[in-house]
Amino acid sequence: MTIPTMTPPKARKYLHDQCAAQLTADPSDPTAGILVCYDAPGPGQPDDIVAIGKTHNKMDPMTLVGGGGAGWLSERYTVTITVDVFRGGDDPQYAYERCSAICDAICAIVRNDPSLGGLVLISHPAGCDIEPEEDPGHMGRRVTAELEIECFNRI
Repeated sequence: MTIPTMTPPKARKYLHDQCAAQLTADPSDPTAGILVCYDAPGPGQPDDIVAIGKTHNKMDPMTLVGGGGAGWLSERYTVTITVDVFRGGDDPQYAYERCSAICDAICAIVRNDPSLGGLVLISHPAGCDIEPEEDPGHMGRRVTAELEIECFNRI
């Protein structure tokens, strides 16, 4: 009997690859770059960062008949994507709007293909917390968003 593997690692890779291919630097700020990475970014960070991060997976049996092979479990999980935007100066609304625009673009990626390239039965944006703050060094404004993508699949 072949036991299928969980799909969060593949979903993270899909989201990373699609974000890297489709998200672009801020056209209104020629000095701001964009980085798409897994988990926390390394050194040399641009002003816009998209980090494909943690997953939380819950699995339940779909049927009590037969063995535990393919299709026996359902998995419902979230992939958390952190969007971090920094803008020098004192324009909190501009930084907030840029962070929100990146979140909207990521939501559009998922909405354009809710199967994540055939990896899951369905996925959707499930929630987004956006938190603006003054940069701790008082050099500008920082806005951080936690965007959750929920996925459902049978394995």
